[in-house]
Amino acid sequence: MSRTVLITGASIAGNTAAWWLGRAGFAVTVVERAPAFRDGGQNIDVRGSGREVLRRMGLEREALDRGTGEEGTAWVNEDGSIAAQFLADDSGQDGPTAEMEMLRGDLARLLYEPAAEHATYRFGDSVTAIEQDDAAAWVTFASGVKERYDAVIVAEGVGSATRDLVFPKENTPRWMNLTIAYFTIARTPGDDRLWRWYNASHGRSISLRPDRHGTTRAMLSIQQPPGGEQDWSVARQKAWLRDRFAGAGWQSERVIAGMEDTDDFYFDVLRQVRMPRWSDGRVALTGDAAWCATPIAGIGTTLAITGAYVLAAEIERHEDVAAAYAAYEQVMRPMVEDAQGVPKIAPRLMNPHSRIGIALLHRALAAASVPAVRGVMGKVFGGGSKQPDLNRYRSTSALAPAETPPAVAPPSAGLSPLLALGAVGVVLEASALIGRRNAPDPSHPGIRRWYRRLDKPGFTPPDAAFGAVWPVLETGLAVGGYRLLRQPAGARRNAAVGLWLLNTAMVGGWTQLFFRERRLGASAAASGAMIASGSAYVATAAKVDKLAAAVAVPFVAWLGFATLLAERIWRDNPDAGA
Repeated sequence: MSRTVLITGASIAGNTAAWWLGRAGFAVTVVERAPAFRDGGQNIDVRGSGREVLRRMGLEREALDRGTGEEGTAWVNEDGSIAAQFLADDSGQDGPTAEMEMLRGDLARLLYEPAAEHATYRFGDSVTAIEQDDAAAWVTFASGVKERYDAVIVAEGVGSATRDLVFPKENTPRWMNLTIAYFTIARTPGDDRLWRWYNASHGRSISLRPDRHGTTRAMLSIQQPPGGEQDWSVARQKAWLRDRFAGAGWQSERVIAGMEDTDDFYFDVLRQVRMPRWSDGRVALTGDAAWCATPIAGIGTTLAITGAYVLAAEIERHEDVAAAYAAYEQVMRPMVEDAQGVPKIAPRLMNPHSRIGIALLHRALAAASVPAVRGVMGKVFGGGSKQPDLNRYRSTSALAPAETPPAVAPPSAGLSPLLALGAVGVVLEASALIGRRNAPDPSHPGIRRWYRRLDKPGFTPPDAAFGAVWPVLETGLAVGGYRLLRQPAGARRNAAVGLWLLNTAMVGGWTQLFFRERRLGASAAASGAMIASGSAYVATAAKVDKLAAAVAVPFVAWLGFATLLAERIWRDNPDAGA
């Protein structure tokens, strides 16, 4: 095909695509609605395939040098004391704070400056219409100019106007029930190099993160269903936040005051972009315009860089633009669908609405910060994904010189159906034996009398309900365990199996603590830890077998209810312990 390409949006994805296509000899124009290059933005990180692309661009070292210096993540109480902490040096690259942690604007500029040497940037303009045929796409701009291009790449944000011109009403967003505001405030002597996260009641949270510019990056979030807040004026959005965070505690007053004077206020109601296709004729989508996974997924920047690189490589490899777009979508769909699989319960778990829920979250996080399980919890915060094999592009002239990729051993097979069934049976039977050993039934009259004397809240289900629920939950665990054991062995599969074993063991351990040892406080803490381990199991299993993860969701939901029940029983029976 000919070699004129229009990219709309000087975003991370847009700049990456411009870098590679310009280097390959295409005549690239980047149009950006903003009047000048935008340096603002909050903390992002780059992992896996995204980091490999930066390495191939020769920008990895400079990206690391532009890091925020964030040393880890700490959940704090209202008085500022640390309830749970994950340090970057301990959790490695898959924890909440990654090694390549930087500001969105810093990374965008790192990509923009070398891209501008091979591409033409036009700021303060936007696309108003696109007409296309078999020969070309004719693009009309807000400035009145009309130009011809062989390919158009839409690399805009979640609310892309250009996408809606070409793909009207095709986006079916998945709302994540979380509203977030980002902005920069003045740094104070008490600010350190930790990302400090504070939970207030009613699903509110406040976080402060360091940067390398002498300021502090603030975030306010509220867990609730969407109400169209993203379409309000900035003044109304700020007034709403002032009202919702009044008296929230910790540093809420400082953050709200800083919000009034900030010049980089960004507000959004989080939703994923779900598009049935990413191309139409000579127009293709990439980045958030194609697949926004939201910050909850923890992989948005990696997706943007990887997707733009793959798209540029396929355009360079193919004479036919439609064939290039089809190959790009085939390569990127698995990674995108995997990233978008984050459970909708995640925002609710991380933003409790009650003080009891916050206390339980802190206990679960404190348990998860123990070295034995810290690596597993890293999976919840972004970990691996079904990233494409980028070695297929090493022989493309626009990319790295041809190399012989290292030999990769084929994955080992999973267990046979008989062995998998046997393993599941042994594990669940062992857990059931421990549970029956501690159950408050007629065979254990002492335990039964003690349990019936406890002062229990009104929402305690009858014994028959417990008897009906647990077989269903155990069946879900059995199905999930069987499917995971049948998968080929590998790091993700092994981690998922390990978490499956951990959760089945913890079920029996909880009955030991509560019924036999009568340690009500310890059992309530264990319940909270099981929410963390159960959520980690669902998140990790989803990367291996989505059905295995799905059938475990009721288990995690029940754990949330059981934790509230255990906490209330502990509080109402202070003298009922052993």
